Amino acid sequence: MRKLLYSGSPFARRVRVVLLEKGLEFEPDFHDGFRPIEAIRPHNPALQVPVLYDGDRHLFGSDLILHYLFQEYFTNPPHPAGPPLAPTITRATRHWDDMQILTAIEAMADAVFAMRLHLSAGTTEAPYAARQRARITACLDWLEQRITPQGFWPEVFSVMDLNLLCALRWGEARGAIKFHTGQWPKIVAMTDRWQSRPSLLATPITTPPASASPQPAAPT
Repeated sequence: MRKLLYSGSPFARRVRVVLLEKGLEFEPDFHDGFRPIEAIRPHNPALQVPVLYDGDRHLFGSDLILHYLFQEYFTNPPHPAGPPLAPTITRATRHWDDMQILTAIEAMADAVFAMRLHLSAGTTEAPYAARQRARITACLDWLEQRITPQGFWPEVFSVMDLNLLCALRWGEARGAIKFHTGQWPKIVAMTDRWQSRPSLLATPITTPPASASPQPAAPT
């Protein structure tokens, strides 16, 4: 039995999307907000989700889980409509370029999550919050130069597209970022291209519970 512990974070959403894209059934264990420390400690020493159980395999951290899914389940089922899921996380001929893109997306996603925590705490004018805003803008400027309106890997639905889309849509829904400003037209075109994909429609962004209190660490 495959089981996924997850929250409504953009990091967990990208794992759910890949599981759906690959046709891999799983038992969902959903808890939005932050799980009690003693409840998550047995699953991940970093006290974060997502966490995947796949038979005897126990994995935590969204990047590691994605690498596992692409390596162990390398055959993708045919997509009913539109481009297929990418066969690999990076292109063989552009591996290091694609890894650099993924690194920039991860930095931007971490900054978006941090901005959400600053908003919750009312500390958006603090120097560290200003640094996060600058980091988001700098990363998006850099990514805009490397993306096409069809995505980073135009022939397929890539992990690069997925990771960026999940971070931006979550940040927009939670009030942490506005990216429909005209400053990043190719990034907007990419997110518009994929937003009606079945796996994304099946994993909508959740509304945060009113009682959830922000914590200082972001999930991975």
